[in-house]
Amino acid sequence: MSEEKLHKAIEECKAGKQESFAVIYDHFSPKLYKFVFFRVGHKEIAEDILADTFVKAWNKISQVNSALALQGWLYQIAKNNIIDYYRVRKTTIDLDEVAGFLEDSVNPVDDLNLELDQKRILKFISQLPTDQQQVIKYKFFEDLTNEEIAFVMNKSEGSVRVIQHRALARLKELANKKTL
Repeated sequence: MSEEKLHKAIEECKAGKQESFAVIYDHFSPKLYKFVFFRVGHKEIAEDILADTFVKAWNKISQVNSALALQGWLYQIAKNNIIDYYRVRKTTIDLDEVAGFLEDSVNPVDDLNLELDQKRILKFISQLPTDQQQVIKYKFFEDLTNEEIAFVMNKSEGSVRVIQHRALARLKELANKKTL
């Protein structure tokens, strides 16, 4: 969806047109669902958090000033809802649990190799500092831009690039150590 269409939908939402919010929902809900699901690991809980995210977004749509900020803002709401969920539950998600959801092939041998590679990569990612883990997940699992990641993490784009560079360098080190 173009930035212009998103801007128009935002302005119409501010005027109370629910149909325009449906356009925003249809555009962002698949990626946001994936984002939430990878963090909670349960379909119904992810759906509940996603629904709550869009309810909160509708109630505060007047805070959005640009189409560029919309996606990052929605991710921030979803992230806060996930944090609230875990505060109540006091549980954590194991990275190994999401490994199976990253597969995208049909050959059983390839599936096994892919699963082993994914587990290895996820293990390496789990060894990174928290901010590096977040940047890697946002960038490569969620396909967010550096601008969107910066907004969600409340950092500058330059900081995000530095964190990403350090994370990738560390992942390369870890991979090389394990193969020697």
